[in-house]
Amino acid sequence: MNIAIIGASGFVGKNLTKYLLENTDYKIIAISNNLDNIIVEEKYKNRVNKIKANVLIYSEIKAALISTDIVFYLVHMMVNNKDDFYEKEAIAAQNTGKAILESNIKRVIYMSGLGNDKEKLSQHLLSRHNTGNILSKYSKEFIEFRASMIIGVGSISFEIIRNIVKKSPIIILPKWAKTKTQPIGLGDVLLYLKSSIDVKINKSEIIEIGGKEVVSYEDFIRKYSKFRNKNNIIFCTPLLPERIAGLLLSIFTPKDQSSVGQVMLSSFRNEMIVTNNRAKELFPDIYPRRIEDFFI
Repeated sequence: MNIAIIGASGFVGKNLTKYLLENTDYKIIAISNNLDNIIVEEKYKNRVNKIKANVLIYSEIKAALISTDIVFYLVHMMVNNKDDFYEKEAIAAQNTGKAILESNIKRVIYMSGLGNDKEKLSQHLLSRHNTGNILSKYSKEFIEFRASMIIGVGSISFEIIRNIVKKSPIIILPKWAKTKTQPIGLGDVLLYLKSSIDVKINKSEIIEIGGKEVVSYEDFIRKYSKFRNKNNIIFCTPLLPERIAGLLLSIFTPKDQSSVGQVMLSSFRNEMIVTNNRAKELFPDIYPRRIEDFFI
C-alpha cells in the first residue's frame, strides 16, 4: 500500500513517517515543500519517495499524489503566513481536494484541533475546522482527528511551555490559563493515526482524541514545572492583556515558535476537551496515557 504524507517535514509529519516505517511495511510518499527536513534512515530509503510539492500549486500536488492509496493531510501554514494563513490553508485544502477527487485515493486522514463549533472559535481553530470541511467534500472516506496540545519534542505549543518553565523563574499567566484542555502524547497520536489507515468506517468521521486527564493550562504548567524540578513562581491574573502575554512569549521562546505562539494564544480561550466517545468506539484497544508519561 502507498501512503502519502502531505506535510511530511512538519512535527507530526516527520514523526508519522518514522513511525510507519518502523511499524508497517507500507511504502511512504513524503510530500513537502522543504525536503531537507525529512530525514530517513538508510535501511528504509527503498520504501520512501520524497517529493517536493507546494500545496498552493494545484499541478504540483496533483502530480505528487499519483499512485497513492491513503493520504495523511498534515499541512499547517501559520509559520510562514501569519497574517493570512486562513485563506492560504483554504486554498491548499481545495487544491489537494481536487487532486484527490481525480485520483483513486481510498481514504484521507487529517489532523485538526479540538473546539466546539457552536462557540466563538479563534481564527486558528476556525481554519483547522474549515480545512476539514473542505477536504471532506472531495474524499470517499474521510477521517478528521481533533486534538488539543500534542506533547512531544517539536510541538510548538509544548515547546513554548518547556521554554517558559526553563527560562522564567516567575510565570505570569493571563486569564485564559484557567481554560480546560486535554493534552495528548505524541505516541498516542501516532497510534491513532496508524490505526486509522484500516479502521472500518461507513461515512466521514470527526474523531476527538485526548489524553487521560483534563487540566487547565495553569495546571499543566505546574505539572511540567514539578516534573523538571523547577521552583517557578506561577500565578494567573485577569489584568494581563493577550497582547502583552504575546510580547512576554517572544522574550522566552525562539522567534519561530513565538511568532506562531502569538497566533495560537487566542485559541487558549477556547475549551479544548473531548466531548464524545467516538474514539473509544472505533479504537477500543487504544488507552491514552497520562500527561507525565510524555514529559521530557
